[in-house]
Amino acid sequence: MTDSAQIATVRRFNRAWTEVTDLLDDSYLHTGFSLPEARLLYEVALRSPQPVVELRGRLQLDPGYTTRLLDRLAERGLLTRTTDPDDRRRQLVAVTDAGRGAAAELSARADARVAELLEPLPVDARRALVSALDSVAGLLGPVGDVVIRPARIGELGWVLTRHAQLYEQEYGWPGFEPAVAQIVAEFLGRPDQSRQRAWVAERDGALLGCVACAEDDARTARLRLLLVEPAARGHRLGVRLVDECVAFARAAGYERMVLHTQDALTTARAIYAKAGFVLDHTSAEDSLDPHGRAEHWHLNLPEQPVLPEPATPF
Repeated sequence: MTDSAQIATVRRFNRAWTEVTDLLDDSYLHTGFSLPEARLLYEVALRSPQPVVELRGRLQLDPGYTTRLLDRLAERGLLTRTTDPDDRRRQLVAVTDAGRGAAAELSARADARVAELLEPLPVDARRALVSALDSVAGLLGPVGDVVIRPARIGELGWVLTRHAQLYEQEYGWPGFEPAVAQIVAEFLGRPDQSRQRAWVAERDGALLGCVACAEDDARTARLRLLLVEPAARGHRLGVRLVDECVAFARAAGYERMVLHTQDALTTARAIYAKAGFVLDHTSAEDSLDPHGRAEHWHLNLPEQPVLPEPATPF
């Protein structure tokens, strides 16, 4: 359990950092942008075009709030949104020339503000601060530049292999590999692939995770094959994968999404609950864990509601 003094120290740092970097000002760096707008514009300029669902997942924003931020920036002529030609269910966001110029100005002002903070410090203190911040980013930051994309030919073989290996190492459940092999075979064997999809998370050519959306019936999708490599855990990659899967199911016209998991998979269960899934029932008969119970969850998929903007957590 985390020590209360450690929690207090982190919160004290958060308050100090927001003060010295002027993050609480209505106009970030006196540019006329709020901090969320500035961050969103920076991210789009960095990777343009990019899927909205990927942008939202990387910044950990809810769909309604992301839509409102994008609307504001588009109204100012800084962004455009188009349909992905490779997947008409997905929306791409891109920066305009005006948006690229605004992003460059934001970056220049941010650099100047950091230089103002560092300049008064002695050389040794400056090096110590930069080193400490680099350590913080490494401990708490996301796992590099992870991209979530549709699985390519042959990569479902990796999905099967890593499921079998990791679940044998971590849980030792008998019969798990044949169960996953059957799921993959059924997924590949469907003649109509238009309403199902598998994704992998990739960084620098290495696969770090996966998830799949399969058709249960005309109205119901099934979330399957969620996995995150041990080295990539703790950085919300599982949340991003589930978010991608749910967004696809909603865009594909499904009214409901279901999944089957195990009561021992506490991290996955927390991700499902955070995404809005509700536990329906448990059972021992279809459990892959001889000492546990299977769980069956569902999520209704109405049109995404517009949610209020989150409050500042300080």
